[in-house]
Parts: sequence; C-alpha cells; structure tokens
Amino acid sequence: MTTTAPQQIWSEVAGAISRVYFSYGLPVGQCTSPKRRVVVTVNQPTTVATQPVDKTVCTDKVATFTVVAAGTGPFSYQWQVSTNGNNPPWNNVTNGGVYSGATTATLTITAPPVTLNGNFYRVVITGAAPCAAATSNAVRLTVNPLPVITLTASPYTSLFPGLRTTLSATVTPNAASTYNWIRDGVTLVAGSQGVLSGIGTANLEIDVDGMGVYTLNVTDVNGCNNTSNSVTIKDSVSAKCFLYPNPTDGKFEVRYYSVANNTNLPRYLNVYNTIGNRVLSQEYRIGRPYDRMVVDMRNQGKGVYFVEVADVNGNRLTVCKVVIQ
Repeated sequence: MTTTAPQQIWSEVAGAISRVYFSYGLPVGQCTSPKRRVVVTVNQPTTVATQPVDKTVCTDKVATFTVVAAGTGPFSYQWQVSTNGNNPPWNNVTNGGVYSGATTATLTITAPPVTLNGNFYRVVITGAAPCAAATSNAVRLTVNPLPVITLTASPYTSLFPGLRTTLSATVTPNAASTYNWIRDGVTLVAGSQGVLSGIGTANLEIDVDGMGVYTLNVTDVNGCNNTSNSVTIKDSVSAKCFLYPNPTDGKFEVRYYSVANNTNLPRYLNVYNTIGNRVLSQEYRIGRPYDRMVVDMRNQGKGVYFVEVADVNGNRLTVCKVVIQ
C-alpha cells in the first residue's frame, strides 16, 4: 500500500502554541471480517395462562389457589395477600402456620381461621430475564365457621317406664341443613329402639328404651359440619313393677329395674290367678335396665291375675296386678 506525500493544509498560532495541519492520501480498498456465529436469544414475555379462582371453605378444611404461567421459564412465584379488600398494601405470604407453597404455583391454606375470611390473594410470576414479571388476578378467600350445636334434655335425664323426654338442639351461627342423631356411637334411623319421634330434626323424643349417650351431628347451610356436646339419658332406679297396657286383652309387657351392663341377667315371671294357682312361668334374659318382658295370656280366661318378678334364685322381687278383659 502506498501513500501520497503529506501536504500542508493550513497553520495557526494560538498564544505560544503553533499548529500546522497536514493531509495524507491513502488508498481505499475493501475489508472483510472472518465468519463467526452470533446467538440471538428471544424470550417470550411472562404471562398468566390460567388464573386462580375464588375459594370458599369451612374453617376445618383446606383451600388452594393455583396458577399456570406461560412464556419463557424457569419461573419463580411469590404469593401475596391483601387484608384490605383487594387494595394495597400487598404483603408477601411466607410459609408457616396455615400457609404452605408460598413460592410455588399452588398456595395451600390449611384449616384457615375465620379471621382470614375476606382476604384477597395474588401471585407475582417472574420468568426469564429481561422479561417483566406478571401478576395474576386477585382472588377472594371465604371462610365459613363450623356450626356450634348445643344439646339439652327436658324434662328428664333419668327415665323409668312411662316417662318420656325430649332432646333439643340449638344451632348457631348458621341454620342447620341436616341432623344426624347418634346414640352410643351409632347413628339412629327411623324405627330405632326407644325413639318415638324426631329423626332428622332438632328435637328427638325418647322413652326408657332409648337410654344412652347422645350427640347430634349437624351439617349447616354452608356445608360445614360439627358435632354437639353429649347428653346422657339414664335409668331412674325404682323397685316398682311396671306393667302395661293394663287392663289388657291378655298381651302385655312387664318391666323391672335391673343394673346396667348385666348381660343376660336371668329374670323369671310367675303368673297366679286369684285362688293362688300358678298359670304361667317364663324365663327372660335381661341386658338393660327396664328391659321389656313380654307376656301373652290371650289363651287364659278373663279376670284378675298377679305377676311375680323373681331373681335368678327364685326370690320374689316384686308383684304386679293385671286385669285381662
């Protein structure tokens, strides 16, 4: 490559400095760089493909909020909560207590207390740089309380044959939808022994055959479920012989107090006419206080009879009088 000789263009004096300007001639040619590969990365913007939705739960259940991110990952998540009706401030949720999954796509709230009712939740999703983060819609958490059931018995909690009592329930703060009565751990159904009326309602009427420990399980109008306190209906000790109906057509029941939990306790009934002749003798196995002993004397004549209740040794416990007509 050759150049032309330098040629002076102009000169100037500025103070003590003298400047002289020259020009050179250079040949002009083409320059080509070596080939090289340049990688250009184009990231998709971060968006919310599937938004979370509002949740309504009972305070003893689990609420989950889930989001699906779109764009270029990997994605990171941060759930936030507003206790100010979907208004700032939005505070980051941290794991612990009722919260888990605070930095994942699914936020889990286990057994949320009623104090969380009305909170709003959203999630901030961060994808690949330099794309901006995306924020989901804000969704509401509704937490319903469990029903509070108070169970009472009136007018009696101790029964003997002929007495009835009613178990009554009050349910707050929301109305009941279904009632399930439970005696000694077993759910009662229509026709259960000792139940006179009230299956499926707030008031259960029972007689002496219905002795036991009662609770009531209630589901309220919000679908929340809880169980009441327990009430014990027990026997009332009496040495009296209970016989009914009386007068009778010849078929009747006899009841006499027996200590609870004496499974297969023997009892004997001896029936005498007015001149002292024994016309009937039967053995019974008693498992509960005041278990019924059914007698059928419809093949006997009309008149007055005396029914003796005896123990396992044949000793007289009590005597009832019955009129067959």
